[in-house]
This record gives sequence, structure tokens and C-alpha cells, in this order.
Amino acid sequence: MPDAATANLALPLLQAAQAQKHVTHNEALVALDTLVQLAVLDKDALAPPASPAEGDRYLIAGAAPTGAWAGWAGRVVRYQDGAWRSFVPRPGWLAFVADEADLYTYTGVAWASFRSTLTALQNLARLGIGTTADAANPFAAKLNKALWTALTTAEGGTGDLRYTLNKQAPGNTLSLLMQSGFSGRAEIGLTGDDDLRLKVSADGSTWREALRVDRATGGLDLAAAEASVPIAATVDLGALPALRVVLTGSGTVSSFGTGPNRVRFLRFTGAATLAHNAVSLVLPGGAALVTAAGDTALAVSDAAGNWRVVDYARASGKPVAGPAAAEILDASASGLAVLTGSPASGATALGLGSAAVPVFGGVTVGSPPLGTAAGTRSPAVTLVSANVGNTDQLGIFHYRKQAGSDHTSTEQVIQRRVDSVDMGFLSFGSSNVWLGSGTTKVFGIGGSEAVLNGSLNVNGDQRTERITKLSTAGSLRWKFGADSNPEGGGNNGSNFVFYRYGDDGSFLGNAFYIVRATGAATFEKEIFVNANVTITNAGDAKLYVEDTGADATSYRRKMLYSSRTVGGGSDTLIRAQRPSDAATLDYVFAAAFPGTVLTSGHLAGGLPGPMRLASYTVATVPAGSAGMLVYVSNGRKPAEGAGGGTGVVACYSNGNWRRLSDDSPVAA
Repeated sequence: MPDAATANLALPLLQAAQAQKHVTHNEALVALDTLVQLAVLDKDALAPPASPAEGDRYLIAGAAPTGAWAGWAGRVVRYQDGAWRSFVPRPGWLAFVADEADLYTYTGVAWASFRSTLTALQNLARLGIGTTADAANPFAAKLNKALWTALTTAEGGTGDLRYTLNKQAPGNTLSLLMQSGFSGRAEIGLTGDDDLRLKVSADGSTWREALRVDRATGGLDLAAAEASVPIAATVDLGALPALRVVLTGSGTVSSFGTGPNRVRFLRFTGAATLAHNAVSLVLPGGAALVTAAGDTALAVSDAAGNWRVVDYARASGKPVAGPAAAEILDASASGLAVLTGSPASGATALGLGSAAVPVFGGVTVGSPPLGTAAGTRSPAVTLVSANVGNTDQLGIFHYRKQAGSDHTSTEQVIQRRVDSVDMGFLSFGSSNVWLGSGTTKVFGIGGSEAVLNGSLNVNGDQRTERITKLSTAGSLRWKFGADSNPEGGGNNGSNFVFYRYGDDGSFLGNAFYIVRATGAATFEKEIFVNANVTITNAGDAKLYVEDTGADATSYRRKMLYSSRTVGGGSDTLIRAQRPSDAATLDYVFAAAFPGTVLTSGHLAGGLPGPMRLASYTVATVPAGSAGMLVYVSNGRKPAEGAGGGTGVVACYSNGNWRRLSDDSPVAA
């Protein structure tokens, strides 16, 4: 027997020799009209609507429908010819639910949203959600909210959610770009390298890097532009979009606003007063602070918006507030740090910073009462430096020179001690000051007088003057010592000079000069001697005095005294020069050997005795001047040959030494 209905949609089939075939055919067409391109009005209704329209279709997803739909749970129903007709679904049927705009599929047990059954979309070229994706943005979404949530362990997941973005190489960009009106304002990611960067822009074209995290070290580089705000009663730091703030001008600040959980680095440009408030504006030391240009501070606020200045640094380096006296005297941690810690820890405990050399505004140190016995010491301050093998101390103490109880016989002393041995000291008496070494006072100043117990060594470089100066009311009068002529060997240089100066301190002349190498002395003016003068030297000893008049006719004296060893005896030469008139000079020569004195023709009366001329060789004759006479010991007489000269008397004339006998130049 042939089947009565089709296998899939259960459409009725016409039978052979069937009467009223149109009924069966029409029933099949209605079923096709219901199930083909299946679209229902609703799936959640459990009872038929009050006024259905012909052909209305519903999907009964509920488990307990009522009324005409009773017993039809899960079926597709259709209103036809005034009655409801149901169709039993089969697995895989699709139905579009109009009120949800969703596609449902029948699983064989229940109707399920098609989207809930869609488990994989592979190799999509584009995907647009709420908008159209294009080639530049193959994935595009236009929505107001988005949710990413982790797959729980109950659902077969791990409970974690990691969003992974990857770029090809370090030089590429991987970032999240945030725009306003499709103009970039912020970008975070790996832009151009593998460091994490955050950049911002005001116009979408000019970008400023605000934050950078080094990929290798994790080091954070934070750009902190400084915002400027004038001093006012309330400076709302929390409202300023900057970590660093400069407060300009002067006035009184009573509040930093109420911005919660903020950190601000502050800088001041002038004198302003920060008013302390135990709750809303807590300041170091619990008192008002007066700022100065260059002062800086660190201020933080709590969750309630109350501010506290946790650090304040003065540009001068001075502490903000000093410690209480008890911090030094008690056994607290601060007191112990002062008494037994390092200089740095002591300075920190005292509120004087953390440097090894604290700076005090002013310190007064008292010493114990001074005893009455001579030699008693009362130390006030002792600075100790413990070195390898010795103890180095610098002490300030009160010292009694003589027994008694008065202060006139006491001194205040600053002295260095090494291994309990007294070294150099500076002593302040009642009316004098002494410098000394050990227990010996070397140099003292009292009133207008200075005293030197010992020798004075003026040391310096050979190319500089080593000088003692004598002044009146600050104006130089005399200066003497070693000059700046360099010491080039052979005892040269560093000659002794004695300069004189005028009432206005200007240089007048070199009063006295001694050459160190030869001992030769030069005087600027006359020497007045009221006693014998003895000149002693192993070689030549000379005294030369010159008095120059104001004009050519004035009286002049020139005297040269020379004592030197010649041929086993000593010769004495005295030369006097006087102008009898404008051109005529007189000379006198004397010899110390037994004999008489010979005078020049210009002296009346004559000089008895021989006169010895200075003796030279042809090679050693000095530079001459007209009229000079010498004896040349190897000079040739007219009849003597070369190399056989036995000596001649020579006179300097016409630029040469010439024989007196024939006026020929002297030759050996």
C-alpha cells in the first residue's frame, strides 16, 4: 500500500481512485505554505491570541501551552479557516522569530537560537557589527557597550581572560588609539619599538609622550609638565592636571582644596605663607611656613581630600624646623643618634639634614668652671679624628697661665693634639693674640705692636718678590727683601733690594741694592759715615760713591777705592774726579808698595814715587776710552817679530790701543 504522507514534511499524498482529490491537495498546499520560509510572530506565547489573523504562525517554545494550544508544546501552529492547526517539527528546522529578529533551530528536543549554536566562524574577510566593515577597517563595530568575560571553570574554561595583540617586528606599531571626532587624542602601546609608551595629542597631529616603560629594566620615565597657579587662599591642587605645580606670587594659602588621593610636587617663586591646619593642611613642625623663591615641597592628599606636606626643602639648605631639646638628652632613638651615631645620622636626628657636616644657624658651647691652679685646662669643644695608629684632636679650651681666680691671667686656646702631644695653637689673651707651636709662643699681636720670638722666614717662588713692607695708615713707605730676578745658576738672581715710596705711596727709588752673586752694593744717594768703614773681601773690595749736581758747573765727586792682590802684594787705587771748569778733570793714582805717589800734570806740587799701570795681554786688554793707559805684557816693540813681544805701554786713541812709541796698533 502506498504511503499516506511524505517522509519529511508529512504532506498528504493523493491515493489512487481517491474521491475529492482537491481536499487532500489543498491540505498539502497549506502545509507547504506554513513550513516553507517559516517565519513566526512569537515563540514565547503560551495561549492563542484573542484575534488571530488568517495565516498567523507561532512557535510554541513553552512547556505547558493552554487553550486551543494545549498539548502542542514545541510545535509550529497556524491559524487557518477559523481554527488552529499544529505541525510537529523535526531536527534541523529553521524558524525566524519576528519579534526577536532572530533565527531559531530545532535541536530535536527544543527550539534554540541559531546564534547560540554558531560555534565557529573561520577565515572571515570582513566583519561589521552595527556598521559596515571595509578594506581599511575589515573589523568594525558600532555599539555603546562591549563585554569580554572569562570562560569559567564550570563552563570548561580556566577563569582567566588574556587579550593578546601581536606585531611582526620591533619597528612596527602595536597600539590602542583613542580618538575624539575621529581625531587622535591618546595612544598606548608599542609604537616604533618594544617599550610601552603612552602618548597624547591636543589636535591629532602633534603628539607628546607622557609615559614610557623600558622593556628591559622596567624603568619608568614619566613626563611631568609644570602647571603654574598664583598664590590664593585656596589653591585647588587636585583640580590641576599636572604632577608638578609652581605657585607664584605672595600671600597666604589656607587650603589645597579637597581633591582625594593626589600627589603634587610643589615649587615656590616668592614669599608666601602656608597656614597649618591639623586636619586639612598638615605642615612639618605643626606650624605655619613662610616660603622663599626656590623652595620645594611634596604634598599628598588622603581619601577624604585632606592634604599633608610630607617633605619641604628650603633653597637655602636650612632645616624647616629644629628638634626638641629632649631629643638630645633623652635615650630615644633620635637622642642616641646625636650622641653616638655618625655625623650624618646625628644631623638627621637634629633636623639639620643628612650631610656629614651639618650646618648650624648659631651654636653656643659652654665649658666647665676653670680651676685656680696654673696650667689648668677647661675644655669646651674637642673634635676627634681617629686615624690609623694615632688620635688627631682639635680642642678649644680655657687655660689659666697663673694661679688665681681672675680672668686676666687666663687665655682661650685653639690647639691641635696628635697622640697626646701638643702641636700648633692659637691663643687669645686679655689684650693679645699668639700663634705658637707645642708650648712655645712664636708670633704675637697686642695693641699696635707685633712680637716675633725667633726668626722670620719669607719663602716663595724664585720668580716672585719675597718682601717685607712698611706702611703708614695703609700707604706704602718702604719695601725690602729679595727681588724677582730668576735664579739661573751661579748664585745669580734673588738680589736684595730696598725701595722707598712717597707720601702718596708712589715709588720714589731704589735706595739700596746688593747683588747676591758678587756682593756688589749700589746706593742711590750719598753715604754719610761718622766712623771708620772697613771693606773686606778675599778678592777685590770696592767702594764707589757718586754725587751728581744739578748742572754741568756744579761740584761733583767720584771716588773709587779698590784693594786687590797683584804680584804677591796689594795695590790700592783711588780715583778722584772734579771739574775745575767745564772740561778739565784731575786724576790721582797711588800704590801701596813702598815708594812715592805720582800725580798728573794738573795737580800742583807733584806726587813722588812710581805709578804702576794695569797689566794685560793683547788678548785681554779691556774696552778703552780716549786717553787711557795700560801695559800690554806681550805687545811687540817696533823691532820685535810676531810672537816675540816683550811688552809695551799702550794708549787708547782713535778707537784702538796704540804703542806710545810710534802710535801703531798693539800686536803680539
